[in-house]
Amino acid sequence: MNNFKDIQSIWDSQKNDDTSEIPKTLRKKIKKANSVVNDSHARTIIILSITAILITIGYSLIIKQGTLITITGLVAMLSALIIRIGIEVVSLDRKKKLDVLATSKHLAKDLSNYYKWRKKIHKFPTLLTVSAYILGVGLLFIEFKVHLTPFWFNFFLIEFIVIAIVLFFFIRKKIRQEVNSLTELIAMYEAE
Repeated sequence: MNNFKDIQSIWDSQKNDDTSEIPKTLRKKIKKANSVVNDSHARTIIILSITAILITIGYSLIIKQGTLITITGLVAMLSALIIRIGIEVVSLDRKKKLDVLATSKHLAKDLSNYYKWRKKIHKFPTLLTVSAYILGVGLLFIEFKVHLTPFWFNFFLIEFIVIAIVLFFFIRKKIRQEVNSLTELIAMYEAE
């Protein structure tokens, strides 16, 4: 979070009126921070899109004729991914529309609103999409039980549980980091 503290100290040292020029050091740090956020959204969109494509290809190549349970599981997984991709696309679009180098109080309000919106996304929508995805995987495991030997079923089940636990803690850590950063940024921009 050093980048945030650097931006905040430069910002605080330059508090004047609305029309003052943004110092070059602050301008550079703001552009870099903005680029990092935009790149993060773009990477998330790419990763989720690849996952959705692989699930679709895997279904078409391997299963082809699915039962209602299989199709429901796949639809739940793909729906969760598509919703999350949509959220990230909207978030990236909203972020790109902000003029992060503007010198007005309007920018502070816009950034504050954007960061509050991102915090809301990490509550119910994230819980909903993760739950739908896990439900989909769970439904697929019902089908795996029918088609796999006990050894391979148990292997994939244990692997899924381990991966789910690791992902849970990793995602939780990343969300907490972003929410903490957003809280600090909201406080900084609302202080203006």
